[in-house]
Amino acid sequence: MVISAKNIIHSAFYLAATLLCVAVYFIMLRAQYLAAVQILVYMGAVVVLILFALMLTRTAVGEYTNISSKQTVFAGVVALMLFAALTVVFHITNIPGADGIASGIEVTSIKDFSDVLFSKYALPFEVASVLLLAALVGSVVLAVKGKQEEDKGQKQIGDSTEAGKKKKTK
Repeated sequence: MVISAKNIIHSAFYLAATLLCVAVYFIMLRAQYLAAVQILVYMGAVVVLILFALMLTRTAVGEYTNISSKQTVFAGVVALMLFAALTVVFHITNIPGADGIASGIEVTSIKDFSDVLFSKYALPFEVASVLLLAALVGSVVLAVKGKQEEDKGQKQIGDSTEAGKKKKTK
């Protein structure tokens, strides 16, 4: 649904639903922290960032936008080939399932994980947050700068058409 929707805004919402399903898989694998990160970071930040980018760039949205591609048959063939290759690889190799992997891991609580994250790894956590904040501020500055340049160009076009009308009336 994400790639087959005709409306790009609907595609963004389908992506959010897909990411929510991935979070449900993490919950079923008893990885609650990864599920929370999936919801907060990917659903909460990435999808919202995509929607803001669509709004700030004034992308054409609606029934008349054509975001389809003529490569759907080729993409389907490549997807089937990838599926076949991965199926062969998983049958040849001896990879344990999720139960085999999860049985060797000691289950800890999210509180223990957060204590370690905010004590031992506090500096890398803060550096990552400052980096993300800088990227957000930079994207807003670029969007505002582009809008100002666009408005200035439209104003100059409007001034030149008004001057042309004044010359014709003289």
